[in-house]
Amino acid sequence: MATNNLGQTVLHSAAGQIDIVKYLINECHCDPMATTKNGETVLHAAANMNSPDAIKYLINEWNHDPMTVDRRGWTPLHFAAETWYAPAAVEYLLSTGKCDPLAKDNEGMIEITEEFNKPLAPIKLDIKELDIFIEELTILNQLDCTKWYQFGLHLGLYDPTLNAIKKDHGECKPCLIQCMSAWLRGEDKVREKGGPSWSSIATALDTIEEKSIASYIRDKYCPSK
Repeated sequence: MATNNLGQTVLHSAAGQIDIVKYLINECHCDPMATTKNGETVLHAAANMNSPDAIKYLINEWNHDPMTVDRRGWTPLHFAAETWYAPAAVEYLLSTGKCDPLAKDNEGMIEITEEFNKPLAPIKLDIKELDIFIEELTILNQLDCTKWYQFGLHLGLYDPTLNAIKKDHGECKPCLIQCMSAWLRGEDKVREKGGPSWSSIATALDTIEEKSIASYIRDKYCPSK
Protein backbone atom coordinates (compact mmCIF):
# COMPACT_ATOMS: atom_id res chain seq x y z
CA MET A 1 0.00 0.00 0.00
CA ALA A 2 1.38 3.40 -0.98
CA THR A 3 2.61 5.75 1.74
CA ASN A 4 3.87 9.30 2.01
CA ASN A 5 7.30 10.23 3.37
CA LEU A 6 6.01 9.77 6.95
CA GLY A 7 4.76 6.29 6.20
CA GLN A 8 1.13 7.37 6.36
CA THR A 9 -1.34 5.46 4.20
CA VAL A 10 -4.55 6.76 2.68
CA LEU A 11 -6.32 5.18 5.66
CA HIS A 12 -4.37 7.36 8.08
CA SER A 13 -5.35 10.43 6.08
CA ALA A 14 -9.03 9.44 5.93
CA ALA A 15 -9.32 8.21 9.52
CA GLY A 16 -11.64 11.03 10.50
CA GLN A 17 -14.39 9.87 8.13
CA ILE A 18 -15.96 6.54 9.01
CA ASP A 19 -17.65 5.96 5.64
CA ILE A 20 -14.37 6.39 3.79
CA VAL A 21 -12.54 4.21 6.32
CA LYS A 22 -15.03 1.39 5.77
CA TYR A 23 -14.86 1.79 1.99
CA LEU A 24 -11.06 1.72 1.91
CA ILE A 25 -10.90 -1.38 4.09
CA ASN A 26 -13.83 -3.35 2.67
CA GLU A 27 -13.75 -2.35 -0.99
CA CYS A 28 -10.14 -1.32 -1.61
CA HIS A 29 -8.62 -3.88 0.76
CA CYS A 30 -6.44 -1.34 2.57
CA ASP A 31 -4.65 -2.75 5.59
CA PRO A 32 -6.44 -1.56 8.76
CA MET A 33 -3.39 -2.50 10.83
CA ALA A 34 -0.93 -0.32 8.88
CA THR A 35 1.46 1.84 10.92
CA THR A 36 3.55 4.88 10.05
CA LYS A 37 7.31 5.16 10.42
CA ASN A 38 6.66 6.52 13.91
CA GLY A 39 4.48 3.55 14.82
CA GLU A 40 1.18 5.42 14.60
CA THR A 41 -1.80 3.19 13.84
CA VAL A 42 -4.98 4.12 12.02
CA LEU A 43 -6.57 4.22 15.48
CA HIS A 44 -4.07 6.89 16.54
CA ALA A 45 -5.08 8.88 13.45
CA ALA A 46 -8.81 8.47 14.17
CA ALA A 47 -8.27 9.70 17.73
CA ASN A 48 -6.28 12.66 16.49
CA MET A 49 -9.10 13.52 14.06
CA ASN A 50 -11.80 13.29 16.73
CA SER A 51 -13.74 10.45 15.10
CA PRO A 52 -15.43 8.28 17.75
CA ASP A 53 -17.27 6.33 15.02
CA ALA A 54 -14.00 5.33 13.36
CA ILE A 55 -12.46 4.55 16.75
CA LYS A 56 -15.38 2.27 17.64
CA TYR A 57 -15.20 0.53 14.27
CA LEU A 58 -11.46 -0.10 14.46
CA ILE A 59 -11.64 -1.43 18.02
CA ASN A 60 -14.75 -3.59 17.59
CA GLU A 61 -14.31 -4.85 14.03
CA TRP A 62 -10.53 -4.97 13.66
CA ASN A 63 -9.40 -5.56 17.23
CA HIS A 64 -7.30 -2.43 17.48
CA ASP A 65 -5.77 -2.14 20.93
CA PRO A 66 -6.41 1.35 22.37
CA MET A 67 -3.29 0.98 24.52
CA THR A 68 -0.98 0.53 21.51
CA VAL A 69 1.83 3.09 21.63
CA ASP A 70 3.87 4.78 18.93
CA ARG A 71 7.61 5.42 19.17
CA ARG A 72 7.04 8.27 21.62
CA GLY A 73 5.00 6.01 23.87
CA TRP A 74 1.76 7.76 22.90
CA THR A 75 -1.53 5.88 22.99
CA PRO A 76 -4.56 6.95 20.92
CA LEU A 77 -5.83 8.66 24.09
CA HIS A 78 -2.68 10.78 24.20
CA PHE A 79 -3.30 11.81 20.59
CA ALA A 80 -6.88 12.79 21.36
CA ALA A 81 -5.91 14.61 24.55
CA GLU A 82 -3.22 16.75 22.93
CA THR A 83 -5.54 17.73 20.09
CA TRP A 84 -7.48 20.79 21.17
CA TYR A 85 -10.58 19.89 19.12
CA ALA A 86 -10.95 16.18 19.99
CA PRO A 87 -13.09 15.90 23.16
CA ALA A 88 -15.48 13.36 21.56
CA ALA A 89 -12.58 11.00 20.87
CA VAL A 90 -11.35 11.33 24.45
CA GLU A 91 -14.83 10.66 25.82
CA TYR A 92 -15.33 7.56 23.69
CA LEU A 93 -11.88 6.10 24.38
CA LEU A 94 -12.36 6.51 28.12
CA SER A 95 -15.84 4.97 27.89
CA THR A 96 -14.41 1.71 26.51
CA GLY A 97 -12.74 0.97 29.83
CA LYS A 98 -9.70 -0.20 27.88
CA CYS A 99 -7.60 2.95 28.23
CA ASP A 100 -5.38 3.94 31.12
CA PRO A 101 -6.01 7.64 31.82
CA LEU A 102 -2.80 7.73 33.88
CA ALA A 103 -0.60 6.46 31.04
CA LYS A 104 2.41 8.62 30.27
CA ASP A 105 4.62 8.83 27.22
CA ASN A 106 8.28 7.81 27.08
CA GLU A 107 9.28 11.07 28.76
CA GLY A 108 6.59 10.82 31.44
CA MET A 109 5.24 14.17 30.35
CA ILE A 110 1.53 13.66 29.65
CA GLU A 111 -1.14 13.02 32.24
CA ILE A 112 -4.57 12.66 30.66
CA THR A 113 -6.43 13.24 33.92
CA GLU A 114 -4.83 16.64 34.43
CA GLU A 115 -5.47 17.65 30.85
CA PHE A 116 -9.16 16.82 31.01
CA ASN A 117 -9.99 18.29 34.39
CA LYS A 118 -10.14 21.41 32.23
CA PRO A 119 -13.19 22.30 30.09
CA LEU A 120 -13.33 20.24 26.89
CA ALA A 121 -14.60 22.95 24.58
CA PRO A 122 -11.76 25.38 23.75
CA ILE A 123 -12.42 27.91 21.03
CA LYS A 124 -11.44 26.59 17.62
CA LEU A 125 -9.19 28.87 15.63
CA ASP A 126 -8.21 28.52 12.01
CA ILE A 127 -6.61 30.37 9.13
CA LYS A 128 -9.67 32.64 8.80
CA GLU A 129 -8.68 34.19 12.15
CA LEU A 130 -5.33 35.47 10.83
CA ASP A 131 -6.46 39.08 10.38
CA ILE A 132 -7.84 39.13 13.93
CA PHE A 133 -4.54 37.91 15.39
CA ILE A 134 -2.48 40.40 13.43
CA GLU A 135 -4.78 43.28 14.42
CA GLU A 136 -4.69 42.32 18.09
CA LEU A 137 -0.93 41.87 18.19
CA THR A 138 0.38 44.68 15.99
CA ILE A 139 -2.32 47.36 15.78
CA LEU A 140 -4.08 47.27 19.14
CA ASN A 141 -1.08 46.16 21.19
CA GLN A 142 2.02 47.17 19.24
CA LEU A 143 3.88 43.87 19.53
CA ASP A 144 7.59 44.27 18.80
CA CYS A 145 7.68 42.52 15.41
CA THR A 146 11.43 41.98 15.69
CA LYS A 147 10.57 39.22 18.17
CA TRP A 148 8.63 37.23 15.56
CA TYR A 149 11.24 34.46 15.30
CA GLN A 150 11.37 33.72 19.05
CA PHE A 151 7.60 34.05 19.18
CA GLY A 152 7.29 31.40 16.47
CA LEU A 153 9.62 29.04 18.30
CA HIS A 154 7.55 29.27 21.48
CA LEU A 155 4.37 28.66 19.48
CA GLY A 156 5.84 25.34 18.31
CA LEU A 157 7.29 26.16 14.90
CA TYR A 158 10.68 24.69 13.98
CA ASP A 159 13.80 26.61 12.96
CA PRO A 160 13.69 25.39 9.32
CA THR A 161 10.12 26.69 8.98
CA LEU A 162 11.03 30.06 10.45
CA ASN A 163 14.24 30.32 8.44
CA ALA A 164 12.27 29.68 5.25
CA ILE A 165 9.84 32.44 6.22
CA LYS A 166 12.74 34.80 6.90
CA LYS A 167 14.35 34.00 3.56
CA ASP A 168 11.12 34.46 1.60
CA HIS A 169 9.75 37.57 3.33
CA GLY A 170 12.64 39.44 4.96
CA GLU A 171 10.86 42.26 6.78
CA CYS A 172 9.70 41.64 10.33
CA LYS A 173 5.96 42.28 9.99
CA PRO A 174 5.48 40.11 6.86
CA CYS A 175 7.49 37.42 8.64
CA LEU A 176 5.21 37.68 11.68
CA ILE A 177 2.15 37.32 9.46
CA GLN A 178 3.57 34.21 7.78
CA CYS A 179 4.62 32.85 11.18
CA MET A 180 1.05 33.23 12.48
CA SER A 181 -0.30 31.65 9.30
CA ALA A 182 1.89 28.56 9.79
CA TRP A 183 0.82 28.42 13.44
CA LEU A 184 -2.86 28.56 12.52
CA ARG A 185 -2.32 25.69 10.08
CA GLY A 186 -0.91 23.62 12.96
CA GLU A 187 2.51 23.07 11.40
CA ASP A 188 5.52 21.45 13.11
CA LYS A 189 4.97 21.01 16.87
CA VAL A 190 2.14 23.54 17.22
CA ARG A 191 -0.45 21.06 18.45
CA GLU A 192 1.90 19.78 21.14
CA LYS A 193 2.11 23.38 22.37
CA GLY A 194 -1.66 23.53 22.83
CA GLY A 195 -2.74 24.12 19.24
CA PRO A 196 -3.93 27.40 17.74
CA SER A 197 -5.68 29.06 20.68
CA TRP A 198 -5.63 32.38 22.48
CA SER A 199 -4.27 30.61 25.54
CA SER A 200 -1.19 29.35 23.71
CA ILE A 201 -0.68 32.84 22.23
CA ALA A 202 -0.70 34.32 25.74
CA THR A 203 1.77 31.72 27.01
CA ALA A 204 4.18 32.43 24.14
CA LEU A 205 3.87 36.19 24.72
CA ASP A 206 4.78 35.71 28.37
CA THR A 207 7.87 33.76 27.34
CA ILE A 208 9.15 36.53 25.06
CA GLU A 209 8.57 39.11 27.83
CA GLU A 210 5.48 40.69 26.27
CA LYS A 211 3.58 40.24 29.51
CA SER A 212 1.25 43.22 29.17
CA ILE A 213 -0.03 41.93 25.82
CA ALA A 214 -0.32 38.43 27.28
CA SER A 215 -2.45 39.78 30.13
CA TYR A 216 -4.62 41.70 27.67
CA ILE A 217 -5.18 38.55 25.58
CA ARG A 218 -6.06 36.48 28.65
CA ASP A 219 -8.49 39.09 29.97
CA LYS A 220 -10.23 39.45 26.61
CA TYR A 221 -10.22 35.90 25.24
CA CYS A 222 -9.46 33.53 28.13
CA PRO A 223 -11.81 34.52 30.95
CA SER A 224 -11.49 32.43 34.08
CA LYS A 225 -14.31 29.97 34.71
